[in-house]
Amino acid sequence: MTAPVQTARVLRYAALSGFSDLRATYTFRTWLFGLFARMVAQVAFFASIGRLLGSDEQVRYLLIGNAVMVAASASLTVAVATQWERGAGTLPLIVACPSSPLVVLMGRSAVFVANGLVTSLGGLFIVAPLFDVALPWGRFPAYFALLLLVTLSSYMAAAFLGALLLGATGGQRTVANVARLVLMTFAGVSVPRDVFPQLVQWLAELLPLTSGLAAIRELLGADPDGAAILSLTGRETVIGLLWLALALVAFKGRADAGRRDGTIVFSNI
Repeated sequence: MTAPVQTARVLRYAALSGFSDLRATYTFRTWLFGLFARMVAQVAFFASIGRLLGSDEQVRYLLIGNAVMVAASASLTVAVATQWERGAGTLPLIVACPSSPLVVLMGRSAVFVANGLVTSLGGLFIVAPLFDVALPWGRFPAYFALLLLVTLSSYMAAAFLGALLLGATGGQRTVANVARLVLMTFAGVSVPRDVFPQLVQWLAELLPLTSGLAAIRELLGADPDGAAILSLTGRETVIGLLWLALALVAFKGRADAGRRDGTIVFSNI
């Protein structure tokens, strides 16, 4: 069996395992009226700020930014996955398996990508009509492709954070929450990036959400610039691949170190 086929097989079975965990944690009712409803309410909350400001432009800006942020935020949950695997006693087994630990953990956490896409789309489709925000629904296929790209690039960055925390017995959730705040603050979600100093704007270009969100805003605008969208899409793709490369290197280094010094344990207790 070739390496790509073997990797795909590992991803498939790991993803099936992750979705089984989700079904064991949520029923459809608890997911719909708990997790999904909370994310839709979050998008509506930020859109209502624009309404309070008396600006239709601000309503649109905040609605789109925070709807996309929901997908990125869900992907960042993968940074917590190593702590969950450690608590369940599966982390040493994942590190000991012949495949890369990153492949297994990314497969197990693929459910976060799916959940992020569904909740993000729900937030946009439900909240936009409520706030009288007109969107070019004919561009939905391109929008979905860009949203998927943003979700995956955020997922890669979260995988890198998870790799750095592979040997830690706590703190993953704090790191994931700080990462969410960084994206919400500097990636153009609720505040235009040009309000920050030039250095901060340059650093924000390295974040996994920045270019993709800019491409989505351009796509959903009244007169989208195709060249600008392609350029921003290419930049987001490169950033996502960069984070993936960093995650692969970090996971290998941390896993090797854990095998040597015994820090990969069966419990965080």
